[in-house]
Amino acid sequence: MENKKILDKICKCLRLAESGNPHEAAMAMRQAQGLMRKYGIREDQVLAAAVSESVKSISGGMSPPFWVLALSNMVAEAFACQAFVARRSGQASRFHFIGMGYGPEVAGYTFTVLHRQLKRARREYVQQLNIENKAEKTRRGNVFAQAWLYRAARTVSEFSGCHEGKAAIDAYIREQYGELGSFSRSPALTDSGNHADVVSGMRAADGVSLYKPVHQKSQPPRLSR
Repeated sequence: MENKKILDKICKCLRLAESGNPHEAAMAMRQAQGLMRKYGIREDQVLAAAVSESVKSISGGMSPPFWVLALSNMVAEAFACQAFVARRSGQASRFHFIGMGYGPEVAGYTFTVLHRQLKRARREYVQQLNIENKAEKTRRGNVFAQAWLYRAARTVSEFSGCHEGKAAIDAYIREQYGELGSFSRSPALTDSGNHADVVSGMRAADGVSLYKPVHQKSQPPRLSR
């Protein structure tokens, strides 16, 4: 807690160091540097202090399918965040969204809502498939989900932000989690026989919309369908 107060004070000094008044800016920079030396604060720690994080859990075990990972990455990119998934045996996967300002909060909220909508749409589509083979049914459901994401990305991309905070986000991840491992899944393969799955997935995503409340730029956008 004490360390956070010191970091907040250093960040405040650094903001003042951007002042148009040269004397005031120089004083603020000296104060920030003095505090960093006194308390042994590294530059990475100062960068990381400006970063926030949102964590969302989803059911389905420790190996979420490709379409869930793709959704998390799509949302993270739209809100200028970085996303990774924490997996433990016997527990729900936890998706971390890390970024600046309100970005992670909005990304986590958006991910939760879109995941719920896509999961429901995929389940309903798979239930109406007249197929005995369970693996093939799953594959076609995944093709549907991938097409849904392709169409929904058009809506989510309207909220794409800049990536000026990348260095700070990377610093935060190093401070909090160290080196991250890699985890990836392959998309479902498609062929000419999957035309109906693709079209159905894209049509199912047509009703998804994101919009920002008027005159409330700092608040998370609302989602509707």
